[in-house]
Amino acid sequence: MCIGIFLFAWRLYAMHDVIIVGAGPAGSVLAALLAAQGVKVLLLERELLPRRKPCGESLNPGAVAALARVLPAGKFAAIRSSMEHSLIHGWRLTSGKAELLASFPAGQFGMACAREKLDYALALHACEAGAQVVEQMRVQRLIWEQGRVAGVVAYSASGQAAEFRARLVIGADGIRSAVARCAGLSSFGPLRKTAFTARVSGVRDLQPRVELFTGRGVVVGLAPIGGGEANMTLAQLSGGGSAAALAADFKASAAGKKDASRTDAAASMLEAASLNMDAKESASASAPAAADNRAPFAASKEGRGAWLLGKAGELPELAERLQNAACTGEVLACGPFDRRVRATQQAGLLLIGDAAGYYDPLTGQGIYRALSSAELAAPLLLQALQIGSDAPLARFAAIQQNRFVPAIRLQKLIEWTSRHERLWQSALRGLGSLPAARSRLAAAIGDCLK
Repeated sequence: MCIGIFLFAWRLYAMHDVIIVGAGPAGSVLAALLAAQGVKVLLLERELLPRRKPCGESLNPGAVAALARVLPAGKFAAIRSSMEHSLIHGWRLTSGKAELLASFPAGQFGMACAREKLDYALALHACEAGAQVVEQMRVQRLIWEQGRVAGVVAYSASGQAAEFRARLVIGADGIRSAVARCAGLSSFGPLRKTAFTARVSGVRDLQPRVELFTGRGVVVGLAPIGGGEANMTLAQLSGGGSAAALAADFKASAAGKKDASRTDAAASMLEAASLNMDAKESASASAPAAADNRAPFAASKEGRGAWLLGKAGELPELAERLQNAACTGEVLACGPFDRRVRATQQAGLLLIGDAAGYYDPLTGQGIYRALSSAELAAPLLLQALQIGSDAPLARFAAIQQNRFVPAIRLQKLIEWTSRHERLWQSALRGLGSLPAARSRLAAAIGDCLK
């Protein structure tokens, strides 16, 4: 196994071509693409892999196609066969008695699987491609030289500091990007939504679709991930006040805590965000996981798992289906979701994936965006390294905007409509009677629109 903590004695001030911070899909895929071209890549991950992340754990057809493009022939099939997963053939949207079944185009499919297994497989692939991968390294500062970013200062789990230098630094460390924050490029918007996610077993009538149920001011998503389990995510549809109230309700369900400091820090940050406070102002040095805005809980009948199942079961469409359901692991809390990024590039620095700007996709297109972001950035970075200039990186924002803006507009329209129950139900009924429009919507949500 080549993923691990490297000895710092001979690598403390080593020079790399590229440092990538964050071993999620965007960071690992970019590391592999660059390393395969002979680039000296260092990939830094703050946690020990594999690790859970708050995520709906579904890849739409666009993400599946992107993986097939960026991985060597046969690699994606090998990754799929190495983990429990379910193929996803479309969507089921339900609000009260209104329902819409939307299937992806013929021959197109999505996939749902445990996120930590996917991330681990992609990080391992990056390592096999030639990237150096270091886990449990938390980036705290950027190194600046002559007006440009020249490296990072990171700390190991034991508190040991190390400087890593490179010609280019890439922030692929997600919505709460330390790289973007250290560069002064990002800030949080107000708390628009809180979300809670867990894996559940015993759900009746699981389908090979992503299912979304809306009502009572919440949306509940279900996605089968294989092995009889499903990912269940519950999010608040309304604005900051009700989102903060939901976070406080979650925090109050205290039975079954695993780690009180992480629990309270994450929930407090959700509440603080409703006052438009930046996450780092709420994070305590004694609660390092708070910077992720997530907290694990023992999923017992007395604890957060029971709270989550009970909240989802308030929707009549789910009450019977969840009667025998149980959470099989930790419950993760996350939010806020609006991350404002004023620029994706500075001298010596590029942001990709969620670090480059994030609007929570109700329709689950985040992994597609992460993979596509890496795919778009790779040739620009290769060109920048070849000519010794940042000029190619200046085109990244426009290229990314051209790729993603239409989908983001559609997502915002869907989310806005879903917050108005009667309008949403009318839209579902109307689309249900228009096969061509229904198919086009499924293709657009699936990022496989021709």
